[in-house]
Order: sequence, then structure tokens, then C-alpha cells
Amino acid sequence: MLDNNKLSAGRLAVLYQLPESWANVRSVWEAARAEQLDVVVIMLPFIHRDYQWQREVAEAHLKSMDVDYVAWDEFDLEAAKLDAVLYTSPYDETRPEAYRFANLRQHVRHTSYVPYALDVGDGDLNYFYQYAQPVITGSSAVFVRSENVRALFAKYCPSGCAHVHITGHPRMDSLTDLEDFEVDPALTVAIGQRTPVLWNAHFSFDGDYWSTFDQLARAIFDAFLVRPHLALIFRPHPLLWKKLINLNIFDQAGVANLKDELRARGIIIDDRADHRHAFAASSAMISDASSFLLEYLVTRKPVLYLCNPHGLGLNDEGKAVVEHYRTARDGADIGAFLDQIGAADGPLAAGRQAAIEHFFHGFDGQAGQRVLNVLKGLMA
Repeated sequence: MLDNNKLSAGRLAVLYQLPESWANVRSVWEAARAEQLDVVVIMLPFIHRDYQWQREVAEAHLKSMDVDYVAWDEFDLEAAKLDAVLYTSPYDETRPEAYRFANLRQHVRHTSYVPYALDVGDGDLNYFYQYAQPVITGSSAVFVRSENVRALFAKYCPSGCAHVHITGHPRMDSLTDLEDFEVDPALTVAIGQRTPVLWNAHFSFDGDYWSTFDQLARAIFDAFLVRPHLALIFRPHPLLWKKLINLNIFDQAGVANLKDELRARGIIIDDRADHRHAFAASSAMISDASSFLLEYLVTRKPVLYLCNPHGLGLNDEGKAVVEHYRTARDGADIGAFLDQIGAADGPLAAGRQAAIEHFFHGFDGQAGQRVLNVLKGLMA
């Protein structure tokens, strides 16, 4: 028997490329499934010189979450009669030809986009990447986390901001009840009785220079070595390991040896697809300029921003959020931060709490539902 609800709502496709990016649309997919809408997840490869995409890893991740999916090379776009598609990355070059914006839009009534990153970076080139890609300028709808982000689209997107909806970011839905999140027992065992600190290192130490990995990694590793009561959870950007190989800093065996050496020093390398384990388990975070600078704010825990003096720096949103954090430029700053973990954080802690609504519209776990409501309106 045909499902009239599915027929009336239209057919929605969600594009999946990276396990780490599934969080951006998880709650949209869950809301669609809860309403028994016709939603299909299409698994695509992620084509990038600094990332080694593995089909079996992507498939295993989707299966582990009981997500029904179809692979791009087994899906007939022309016959699918899609009413809407939801992109999670703006970069056409990372997708197979048929799924690049100009081609895919020929087979779908409406295109939409959830930003893959909570953007904090400055620089004209970065603004071009974040606000002027075809997926962004040509989509029927773009879904953003706040009024301030919509204003950035008004300033930098060639299409303006009429198509930009302030729904809150679906990625944040799963962080509204982080205190109840069940941390992987293996991570808990690895931490033991130590106080865990998350370190988020960017990969861009050869171009935009948001990363401080090449400048401060040794200082960070050494700082934890002399503070055995602390546990370092090292969760680098997914592109960092391959970047080290491409720059001839290490070969494949060298990266493996580096990981072994770090583990031998008691460092926890977190390669889980779901970042909530590290967020929930950690007591504080050290971070380069990245999405985590914004996202970790909702944990209300202390953050140390690693400033690269040679880099493009932070945009206005990034500058605003780091007002609630401490900043480091060298090993002494890092050591001072680590020695203060567990002490009262006073005005900074109060500021983080008060800033959540400013950075995240409707931080209530319902952003995915609001996105879906817009999509249903488009497909009607």
C-alpha cells in the first residue's frame, strides 16, 4: 500500500560524504524518519588529496547507526525523481561529477545546504569558500545557526541572504543533553583517574596557517608528559594525518610510528566518528581556529585558543567567541592554562553560559526539525 504521507511530502535525499559530517544532518534525518517521510541517504566518496576515503569505513559507520543508504554508484538520479537534496559540503571538487551542483540540480526540484563548518576563520579566500560556492549561491535554502551568520551571507554571498534560514544548526541538537551522553567505555578506561583535556589541531600549517601543530605540538606533548595527572585526548582535524604525508614530513609508516609513540606516552588518539565522546569526557579543550571553538562553547567548559601569529586569524564571530576563552602563543601559556584546570573560571564561565543563545539560535534540540519544516514547505 502506498504511504500518502510520503507522497504528499515529497522525496528528500541527504548526501553523506564523511563520518565526521553526519552530525551536521543527523537530526534532520531523524526528524524525517520520525514523520515517516520519504528520505534517502546517498553515500558519496570524499575526494581530497589530504584524505584517504575508504568505502568500507563509510559503510560500516552508516550501518552502525542503522542508517539505510544507497551508494552513489548504485543510484539512478534520473529515475529517482528527487524533490529536494540536502548538501553537507560546499566543495564540488570533493564529489563525483554527477553530484556536483550544476549537474545534480538538473535532477532535483530544490537544493539546500547545511554549512559543514561553524565558520570562525578570516580572509577573503575563506569567505569565498564559505559563502560563494555554487552549492551556496544557487541553493533554494541554506540553514544557519544565528542571525550573525545570516549577516555574513548578506555581506559575502553573491546571492545575498534571502535564501538563508535561521533555524539553528542541526549539529548542535545532539549537544543539548551532553551530560546524559554515554561515553565510550574504552575512552573512560583510557583516561583512568586522570583529568582529561581535549586537543583539537587543525591541518592548515602549509597555507592558511590556522593550525599551530607545527609550532606548538612538541610543547603540548611535553606539557602533558610532566603533568601525569592530566590525560591528553588528541583529536586532530581528519585531514591532518594525510597532510603530514603529502608534505613529506612522514610517510605512511612514519605516521603509524608517531601514533604508537604518542600512545606509549599515555596520549589518547581519538579517531571516533562521533566527537561527542571527547566533548563529554573532557574537562577542557585546547584548540586551533576551527569549528570546535564555537561548538565547545555549549559545554561551558574552559577553552584555550592557540593563536598562530602568521595565519589569517579569526573573523568577527571567531573573535567574539574567544573573548570567553584564554589564548596561548607559546608553551608557557599552555602550561599556565593546564595548571589552572579545575580552578574557578569566574567571569569567563558566566560569559560562556550567557553567550550560548547569541551564537546558537534556539539551542533546544529542534534545529533539525526546523530545517525539515522548511524543506517540507519547499517540496509541497
